Amino acid sequence: MKRDYYEVLGLSREAGTDELKKAYRKLAMELHPDRNPGNKAAEEQFKEAAEAYSVLSDPEKRKVYDQFGHAGLGAGNGGGQQFQFDPNQFAGFEDILGNIFGGGLFGDIFGGGGRRRGNGEERGSDLQYTLKISFRDAVFGKDAVELSIPRLEGCGTCQGSGCEPGTKAETCPGCRGAGQVAVRQGPFQMLTTCPRCEGRGRIISKPCRECRGEGRIHRKSKVSFKVPAGVDRGSRLRIQNQGEAGRSGGRPGDLYVVFDVEPDARYERDGVDLHQTLEVQWPLLVIGGMLEVETLYGKENVKLTAGTPADHKIRVANAGVPRLQGHGHGRGDLWLHVRVAVPKSLDSEQRQLVERLRRSFAGEPLDGEEGGFLSKVFGPEKGSKKK
Repeated sequence: MKRDYYEVLGLSREAGTDELKKAYRKLAMELHPDRNPGNKAAEEQFKEAAEAYSVLSDPEKRKVYDQFGHAGLGAGNGGGQQFQFDPNQFAGFEDILGNIFGGGLFGDIFGGGGRRRGNGEERGSDLQYTLKISFRDAVFGKDAVELSIPRLEGCGTCQGSGCEPGTKAETCPGCRGAGQVAVRQGPFQMLTTCPRCEGRGRIISKPCRECRGEGRIHRKSKVSFKVPAGVDRGSRLRIQNQGEAGRSGGRPGDLYVVFDVEPDARYERDGVDLHQTLEVQWPLLVIGGMLEVETLYGKENVKLTAGTPADHKIRVANAGVPRLQGHGHGRGDLWLHVRVAVPKSLDSEQRQLVERLRRSFAGEPLDGEEGGFLSKVFGPEKGSKKK
């Protein structure tokens, strides 16, 4: 079931023209496809809002809709991809939608065949490229990364016009350059793409021999950009106007670079925080002390309190990953996960000391030595059992 148009725009049935425009402007800005690339749900909501505004902003259509609902508009109005409307109704929204008359958005979203303008211009397609980078480049960023991208670029022979040099395109006689023609369905008149010029508004009688009238040719091009510090696997960088060239001088699409970050042997990443396993000798965990730790930003001295457990976590503030712009300032933290470092081999003296310590904890006699093992380690006074 189609949603009520007033519900779509969040308005009451008594809403005036100004309220209608304000509500639609807010939704159009939030749901604009350029702000939500690849988000099909947002695109459907954008289309739904445009359809609702197109009907409610027309006094006659609104009157019919208020009386009979969706059924009163006929199958042609409100039929998803088949839905067409008069672009003149959207005058005043050019700052959001661009040149409404066949261009910017409504061509591809409502089934018009492309983002075409009334003069035949069509926005180029967006491109996506997956770039594998090292862990350190993801953390610290990298300047002057260069990619070789295969894409459609403007033809140098015809300067993107598609016409043989010395000639020019003619205005389509079918739509008189509008790119759209009016079609009647019952009591309603709707606009649809001109079949003669395919919505371009012009006809090329002598196509360019280099590009065969396309106005674009396939070519590998170099694109340079900077990797921002703090990107993660799946992060996406938008590079404006570096996608494919548009037809007939239309604006180029955008290039989206998706990052695939290589893992690191030392660190596990969790957002802007880093986690590292830290092996510590058991005596230091028992008696405490200072421990020097190597971080991504240099050496840090970490204090271990006496009796630190083996599963303890130590936080090193501001030693994690930089936060991307728009997500706050500073860096995350480094979390050290303490593990006991167990030696694989001991010399004779070390083995003797460990054995004495074991016997001391077990309460076993220590070969008649006064004070036992502790006297040997800490001296007679501390090691003595006498009070």
